[in-house]
Amino acid sequence: MSPAALLALAALACFPLASGADPLKSPECARSLAALQAARSASGQHDVPAARRQATQACLGGTGAPRRPSPTAQQPLEVPPPMIEVPAQPPTAVPSPPAPPPVAIERPPVVTSCDATGCWTSDGIRLNRSGPVLIGPGGACVSSGNVVRCP
Repeated sequence: MSPAALLALAALACFPLASGADPLKSPECARSLAALQAARSASGQHDVPAARRQATQACLGGTGAPRRPSPTAQQPLEVPPPMIEVPAQPPTAVPSPPAPPPVAIERPPVVTSCDATGCWTSDGIRLNRSGPVLIGPGGACVSSGNVVRCP
């Protein structure tokens, strides 16, 4: 056989439309499609694999052997979800101790009233007079104006 004849036979085998018969209008295709519709109605499912495969072979031709996978069709890539790492918080500053209570400055007592023998101070102590000096419970006091400091 000549190479041209071999090519023509191969074309007829591979492409059924080239032979003049349209497989979509064949009685086998119509029967397969009717069987697919009946199977879908009976099962309530949209996809019935066996009936679908039979209708595909009858209407589109082919041997039913699995085709080679497309080089462009690939399994979807599984990408893990992103992991966001939160940076460690800088160590918090050690809280400063609470402020100490205000320092109470003790005001020196002042002379509130005096008589011939001594004076009374604002804190209720009696200071006896001994000449120009006032004597308190702990000894001689130093006075500066009306402020008195006693030991």
